[in-house]
Amino acid sequence: MDLSEILIGIAEIATALAGFTGVVVVFGSRSHGSWEAGDRLRLAFLLEASLTAGGFALLALVLLNSQLDQNITWAIISGLWALFMCISLYFSYDKINQNQRLGSDTDRTANWVVSIVFVALIVIQCVNALVWGEFAPVLAALVANLAGAAMQFARLIRSAFQT
Repeated sequence: MDLSEILIGIAEIATALAGFTGVVVVFGSRSHGSWEAGDRLRLAFLLEASLTAGGFALLALVLLNSQLDQNITWAIISGLWALFMCISLYFSYDKINQNQRLGSDTDRTANWVVSIVFVALIVIQCVNALVWGEFAPVLAALVANLAGAAMQFARLIRSAFQT
């Protein structure tokens, strides 16, 4: 399979996840403005994760079609993804702490697991940017973003359709 096809597939899945969020918002039981803080947080994380996967997949496509060597392309994508995710994790902790102060539901175990996975992926992306310059670590990072978006979507839809 061509790398471009894989990246386009990732971008399409990311767009679909972000788009289906609108279905939950419009048709869910909380569509009348009674969203809880935890639901708003899940919605923000879902959109961020899907847009991150889609955005980096599209950026990789642009760089692949430039005159850059593929190893340099993967190094650039890995480095930028690692930097972005460091910033994202920092602000995510702040959002989660604010959510906990509001007394909203927070799944501490899931938060720790997600944090450990993304910290490990950040380290792998740094090594990829500095040493390997390969596609596989980038793919792992983008798939992790999609998995995070899907997890948030499942939690959000379960919560949105409760009465």
